[in-house]
Amino acid sequence: MEPRTELQKNAMAEARRHELSVYQRALDMQWLDSRMADGRMGRCLALIQREAEMEREFQERTDHAAIVNARAEKETKLGTEVANVRRQEVCQLLRRHYLRERDPSLRDLARKLQAGYVCRDIQQQIIHNEYKRLQEKAEEMRANNILLNALADDKDAMAQEEKQKMERTSQYCKELQQQLVNRQLQKQCQYEDSLIEKKMLEDIMRTISDEDMRELQQKRAITEKMRHEMKTFLQARNAWKEKQKQMVIQEEKNIEEQNKMVSDRSSAILAAREERMRKKEEFTEIMSAKILADEAERNDRTNIIKLLQEQEYLEKNFQDDIAEREKAERVRQDTYNALTKQMEDRRRRESDRKKREAEFRKKVEANLEADLAKEREVHQKKKEKGQLYSQELRKQIEANAIKKKRDDELEEQRAIYVREYDKKWREEVSKEREKMIAEHVPGLLGYVTAGTLLHADLPALKEGAKARPDLAHLDIDHMATSKRPQRFIKCNPQCRVLREF
Repeated sequence: MEPRTELQKNAMAEARRHELSVYQRALDMQWLDSRMADGRMGRCLALIQREAEMEREFQERTDHAAIVNARAEKETKLGTEVANVRRQEVCQLLRRHYLRERDPSLRDLARKLQAGYVCRDIQQQIIHNEYKRLQEKAEEMRANNILLNALADDKDAMAQEEKQKMERTSQYCKELQQQLVNRQLQKQCQYEDSLIEKKMLEDIMRTISDEDMRELQQKRAITEKMRHEMKTFLQARNAWKEKQKQMVIQEEKNIEEQNKMVSDRSSAILAAREERMRKKEEFTEIMSAKILADEAERNDRTNIIKLLQEQEYLEKNFQDDIAEREKAERVRQDTYNALTKQMEDRRRRESDRKKREAEFRKKVEANLEADLAKEREVHQKKKEKGQLYSQELRKQIEANAIKKKRDDELEEQRAIYVREYDKKWREEVSKEREKMIAEHVPGLLGYVTAGTLLHADLPALKEGAKARPDLAHLDIDHMATSKRPQRFIKCNPQCRVLREF
C-alpha cells in the first residue's frame, strides 16, 4: 500500500526509522555482550598470567635474598673476626707500649737500643763519607790523566793558533791603514765646514753690532726728551709752590681776624657768669638759714620724746614689780600644792611597791619549784640518754671489730693480688725484653753499649739472629765469651760486692 498523502509518507518514514533504531540497538546490545564476555575472559587470563609471574619473581627474589643474606652473614663473620684480630693486635701493641713506658728496665733497654741505632747510623755515615772521598779521589786521578793526554794535542793546536793569529794581525794592519785614510778625509771635510761656519758667524756678529748701534741712538733720543720734560715739570712745580704760599698767608690773616672777634665775645660771657655766681651765693645763704632753723626744731622735738620715754620706763618698772610680787605668791602656792600632791603619790607608790614585792616573792617561789622539777626531769633524761649511748657504743665497738676483720681480709686479698700482679708484670716484662732483643739487637751487634745484654738474653738473641737470613751465620756463643784476661784487685769484701753489683 503506497502512501497517498504527505502525512502518511511522514508517518511511514518515522515508523521505519523507529524500527531501524530498535534493530540497531539490539545489535549493539548483542555486540556489547559479546565484547564484555571476551573482556572478562581476557582479564581472567591476564590475572592468572600475572599471578604466575609474581609467584616466579617472588621465588627468584627469595632465592636471591637468601644468597645475599648468606653472603652478608659470611662477610659479617669475616669482618668480625678480622676486627677481633686487629683489636687483639692493637691491644698487644698498646700493652707493649705501656710496659715499655712503665718499666724502668725496659725504658733503659729502649734508650740503649736507640743509642745503638744512632751509633750504627753514625758508623754507616762515616763509611759512606770515606767511600765518597775515595770515589772523589779516583775521579780526580782520572781527570788528571785526561788532562795529561790533552796536553799533547794542545801543542798542534797552539801552532795552528799562532798561524791564525798572524793572519789576523796582517788583516788588522790593513784595516788600520784604511781607517787612517778615512779619518784624514773626514778631518779635511770638517775643516771646510768650520770655515763656512766661521764666515756665517762673522756676518751674524756684524748684523748684531749694527742693531746695537741703532738701539743706543734710540735710547739717547729718549733720554734727551725725558730731560726736557723734567725741566718743564720743575718750572711748573715751582710756580705751584709760590701760589700755595700766597694762599697760606691769606688764610693766616683770616684766622687772626676770627680770633679777635672771638675774644670780644668771651668778655661778655664772663660778665654773665659772674652775675649767675652772685645769685647762686645769695640763694645758698637763704637755704642754710632755713636748714639751721629746721635743725633746732628737730632737736627740741627729740628732747620731748626722750622725756616721755623716761616717764614711760618708770611706769613700766612699777608695774613689773607688782607683777613680780604676784608671781612669787602664785609660785609659792603652787609649790605647796605640788609638794602635798607629791607626798601623797609617794605614799601610794610605797604601798603599791609592797604589793608588787609580795606578788614577786610568790612568783619566784613558784618558779623555783618549777625549775627543780625541770632539773629532776632533765637529770632523768640525761641518765636514760647515757644508758642509750653506752648501748650504742657497745654496738659500734662490735661493728668496728667486724669492719676491722673485714678490712684485714681485704688487705690480705689485696696483698695476694699485688703479688700475683707483680709476678705477671715481671713475666710480661721478661717476654717484652726477649721480643725487643730478638727484634733489634741482632742488627745492632757491635754498636750497643757494654752491659746492655745479659747471659739470660742469649736465647732470644739467637732466635732473632736465626729469623734474619743475613745474620743466621753469626756465632752468638763465641761472641758472648769475653777474651779479656780476668783480673782480681786486692780489696775488701765490700769493694768486691760493689764491683759485682
